[in-house]
Amino acid sequence: MIVVTGGTGFVGREICRLLADRGASVRAVARHEPAASLPSGVSFFPGDVTRSISLREAMEGAQAVIHCVGIIRETGEATFDRIHRHAVAETVTAAHRARVPRLILVSALGTRPSAPSRYHRTKWAGEEIVRQSGLAYTILRPPVIYGPGDEFTNLLAAWMHPPRSWLTGGFLGIPGGDSVRLCPAPVGEVAQAVTRSLGQERAVGQVFDLAGPEISLKDLVLEIARAMGLSPTWIEQSPEVILGLAPWLWLTASKPVLFPVPLPLCHLGAALAERILPKPPITTDQLTMLAEGQVGDSRVAEEILGFHPGHLAAGLASYLRPRIGGVADRRP
Repeated sequence: MIVVTGGTGFVGREICRLLADRGASVRAVARHEPAASLPSGVSFFPGDVTRSISLREAMEGAQAVIHCVGIIRETGEATFDRIHRHAVAETVTAAHRARVPRLILVSALGTRPSAPSRYHRTKWAGEEIVRQSGLAYTILRPPVIYGPGDEFTNLLAAWMHPPRSWLTGGFLGIPGGDSVRLCPAPVGEVAQAVTRSLGQERAVGQVFDLAGPEISLKDLVLEIARAMGLSPTWIEQSPEVILGLAPWLWLTASKPVLFPVPLPLCHLGAALAERILPKPPITTDQLTMLAEGQVGDSRVAEEILGFHPGHLAAGLASYLRPRIGGVADRRP
């Protein structure tokens, strides 16, 4: 039996599905019942990863634990330290008490002790706990993960299509534009790498980067728009110039109209939003990570885990389907 903490989430569900498809008995652990039914062959177990006592029963009889709990923004008691460090410590404690010999940790690309973002520093703290746990461990570091239900590409897509595009007139500012470098990977391939690591002796004690092909945030957003059947217009001008040209662009340019917004300006806006909004659209910590960009070397993952992220355009097109009025519609 395999336990997947965070098994009802975006990545966890895909891991559970793959394991169940291979005939494994799978237990998905999360605090709340999933909104949608879990894949066939996967059972749900209520548990709080920040309290080892609630995890021990979930881990009874397990051969391995896959820990893929994480947050991208802090909300109330759900801080980076509590979820990325403390929850890993509690999971390790529960694994020891249940005598589970194998632990897979899904971390994040860019994780290191000197990282500028608190997200990455707390991820590193969690990794250190796993490295010192005495368990047979494997750590995997995925980048931005895309696929059906992800919060990144689907949010960008939502802002480029009605009804949200009506609110912006069809204009969308992109933080940093061409200066932000990412290496996104599809959720299916990340989940495959995670599940393959279970049966690989060479994966024990290893840390794997799961980096996809490098792309700028500008080109990623353009690919998202095209995958939706839209014909985006990219304007390489400052926001104040775009504001002056807005009436002309609204009448003549193919929508959405995309343009770069300097990261320092985004930081100011995010800092203000964090003070007045319960859930700001982007946080200062997320902007810090965007400014840093993503760098990874997935050659070892390719060799040992068969990691092959595939073509971004095809991956996006598989779930961001063209919508009515998308290609020729020049309205906002």
